[in-house]
Amino acid sequence: MITTYALSLPTVDCTEQQRIALIDLVSDWLVEFYPLESRGPGTTVRIREASDDPVFRLTITESAPGSSHVETLTISVVLIGEVLTFDVRIASTPTASRVIPFTSPFLPLRVAQLVKKALALVPSEDANRYISDSPSLVSDELGGQEIAAFVLAPSRRLPVLVEVLDFERRTPPLIAMGAGPLIGLVHVVQLTTAEALHGFLMLTGYTLVGPGTVLVNWAGNTEPEIVRRRELPTASENRERSRLVQIIIDAAARSIAAPRVPAPPRREDDLFEISIRDVSGTNDVQSEEHAVHIEQLQASIDELEAALADADRRVAEQRAQLEKKGGQLDELILRNVSLEMQAGNTANTRAVASMTEALRLAQEHCPFLIFHERAIESGEGLEGPEPVSVLQDLVRLNEVARAWMSGEITGTSIKLACRQMGLDFAPDISATARQKYEEDYLIDWRGKIVRAEAHLRRGRKAHLVRIHLYFDNETQQVVVAYVGRHLRDKGSSS
Repeated sequence: MITTYALSLPTVDCTEQQRIALIDLVSDWLVEFYPLESRGPGTTVRIREASDDPVFRLTITESAPGSSHVETLTISVVLIGEVLTFDVRIASTPTASRVIPFTSPFLPLRVAQLVKKALALVPSEDANRYISDSPSLVSDELGGQEIAAFVLAPSRRLPVLVEVLDFERRTPPLIAMGAGPLIGLVHVVQLTTAEALHGFLMLTGYTLVGPGTVLVNWAGNTEPEIVRRRELPTASENRERSRLVQIIIDAAARSIAAPRVPAPPRREDDLFEISIRDVSGTNDVQSEEHAVHIEQLQASIDELEAALADADRRVAEQRAQLEKKGGQLDELILRNVSLEMQAGNTANTRAVASMTEALRLAQEHCPFLIFHERAIESGEGLEGPEPVSVLQDLVRLNEVARAWMSGEITGTSIKLACRQMGLDFAPDISATARQKYEEDYLIDWRGKIVRAEAHLRRGRKAHLVRIHLYFDNETQQVVVAYVGRHLRDKGSSS
């Protein structure tokens, strides 16, 4: 994996209330930009969160069509002691086999907006100076000296981008948008007068720095990056601005370490017998080794999730291509169903005239599916869409159920197996549907009330149909709980 963006903002003297506020901010951001209903193939979301866990972590994996890389966005909120860390990083996992140049993707605006809101919610400091999303304007000699002292501060972690405005020619600033995508990664300062420039140079000792000069002063006071605008053609300024932004983002991605976080809290059913060495071993070496091991495991999980997202996206693309070829795959599946039902006769599969007939055939020829009485009742009351389409989806689902019951696939692979069978499968319902309309999704199964959230989607408008399912992990059975129109969710009127 190639890290393309990294930001880590530790803030001291923080409380649990501030941690919860940051978690709520990230959760609202997730709902706004990645709502459950719009997550298509190639997008997965994982969340680590528990009441007794000091670590909140959101991981979003996206495989875009036509892209040679899978992007993994990880947002962490960690409170250890009184230090609250807000960490954001993006990594790219290559999926192509060709040798081609790699260009880091530009930071999405939605991520920059999240960082800006996080800084406003929990202000963070660097060398006793607040990290801001806008440039600091300095117009006097004393202010220039203060900026020089900050640039030379040994405890500074972030670079300082100092732009000397061309107050002689009165040209607009090069970094006119302030921090922008650099928010949280850099301090931006603009020296607006000759007096401010004089005070800055007096302490830094820089030479050949005049109006129109831009300096990127790295942490640790290494050799700065210097751009002199008067030496640049006007047509090159936009490209130079983009280059400065990218070298700062790339430098941060290659130098900011991910926060060391503890393992998730153990549950009662996860506890193992602790050896005497584990109880008495109080040295910090073991803790460090465990932290490193956890990071390695997390990296492996991210890589596997990226591969799964890419495979899911590819399967969906292939399914779309097959559908464009006139439904040839559907016809082959229907022919196979017809052969099995008619014992070799060449009856016309279009003869399935009603939903009642489709459900009867499905019950007879799908031995790995359990049909709940509510599914039969709701399905028989459904007028349209095409009953053959419903029958076809149930036959495909029967193959997935067979693979699950036989152990060929696990519960985590059901979504991908459905995609491979040409099914439009969704494992969950929206939070609104779960909270406000939960009764629509409940069934009585084996003496207890369970929620059938997983569902198959087919058609739109007058041709829309939903098949809700319940996967019993104890018996490895797949229960068809409902066949009918769209149940109530966030789009329904109160």
